[in-house]
Amino acid sequence: MQAAAGAPNSSPDAPVRVEVPMPRTLFDRLTEHDDAPRCRYDERFKMGEFVAEPGFTHEGPTTETNHLFIRITDELAAAGHQVSWQSAGALRLLSDDGAFEPDASFYLDPAAVRAIEAVEDYLDVRLGYPPPDLVVEIDRSRRSRHKLAPYFRMGVKEAWTTSRGEVACIWVADSGSEDGFRLVPESRVWPGITRHDLNRLLFLRDPVERARLSRLLARRVAVGIAAGPPPE
Repeated sequence: MQAAAGAPNSSPDAPVRVEVPMPRTLFDRLTEHDDAPRCRYDERFKMGEFVAEPGFTHEGPTTETNHLFIRITDELAAAGHQVSWQSAGALRLLSDDGAFEPDASFYLDPAAVRAIEAVEDYLDVRLGYPPPDLVVEIDRSRRSRHKLAPYFRMGVKEAWTTSRGEVACIWVADSGSEDGFRLVPESRVWPGITRHDLNRLLFLRDPVERARLSRLLARRVAVGIAAGPPPE
């Protein structure tokens, strides 16, 4: 058994991926149950690839961002507004800076989603594939700041990060800054969601209050988007 080779900029915040040589019949027997880890089989190299999932402290905020986007979608649909975002939670990105695997990725353009839906391994942006509009990084061991410049060089519009100190941040590209990005108080991709809102949503302990806030933010975003021009 061996750990998958990491990229030069790989991070301990990323899920641990292990590759194991095995026949397909054995892989199928090992993964034919509901509790199987996230995995795939590489027919070319006869290799099973298994991903060690992060714990609840990591998955909780990731799941909550997905719940938020589902609620935004529902609010937009109820208002008769075309829904155009698409989640790509298991997206693996490849660029000149190395390989990256954000905890969540979101596309707003349906054409971009159609362009990537046939990709099964790394999405190489150098080949013209569109990057996500928004990426989410949930930190477990160290801050994801080192990943931001590569994401923005790919063409990502916005990044959400959290730290172990329970601080949520919203970042956008800024060619005039030394780092190439800067912290902003409000989302550009989903206007109406502030950094303070995001921080409260991801770290509220009470699930009832968390769901209530999520619905409130979804309605706020939907109202703002519905009042403007419809997405293409």
